[in-house]
Amino acid sequence: MKQKIGVLGGTFDPVHTSHLELAAAAQSEFNLNRVIFVPSAAPPHKMAARVSSFEHRVRMVEIACKLSQTFDCNPLEGQMPAPSYTIDTIKSLLSELGQENTLYFIVGCDAFLDILTWKSYREILNLVSILVSRRKGVDETELVDLARILDYNIIKKSIWSSSKGDKNIHFLKRVPADLSSTMIKKYLYNDLIVGKNIPKKVAKYIRENSLYK
Repeated sequence: MKQKIGVLGGTFDPVHTSHLELAAAAQSEFNLNRVIFVPSAAPPHKMAARVSSFEHRVRMVEIACKLSQTFDCNPLEGQMPAPSYTIDTIKSLLSELGQENTLYFIVGCDAFLDILTWKSYREILNLVSILVSRRKGVDETELVDLARILDYNIIKKSIWSSSKGDKNIHFLKRVPADLSSTMIKKYLYNDLIVGKNIPKKVAKYIRENSLYK
């Protein structure tokens, strides 16, 4: 049976409620059958940064995904050569899930504005529809300039159409809370309460494994 599947990649160090809100918004607005979270094994933009082990990050995402019957964690990047490039992950997922399924790649606006630096970005646009999460204060002129460079027509604020036959780019209506894993790690390091920013069972896993200390 053909499915519409969302793909949300990220370092997830740690996974937090904004990640889950983003997945839920994409699923609701585009009637996705499910959303697959893909933890980055060796993200190229963070190769020099200190990142928790892949195993810990996968486990935290697995715990968080249990909050929804339609959220899954796929650790496929752990079996792929480093660094982890989006195009390689997408191709692996299409091979694993079946070409008959439609993939929607979910991404935050900041990362999307850097798409010209992604490996094989044009091929990505040809393979998957991109769902972009806006953030408050984003410079709309940057988006207009990017649409022109990519050769996309801005049909309306929420959708861009390709002049070259690539997949559409959509902008989500809902904007998740403005959280960052860096901020949350800082709170955890200083034993500050993160409240509703992290699922309780994920916070428990962090404490039990003395992460971010």
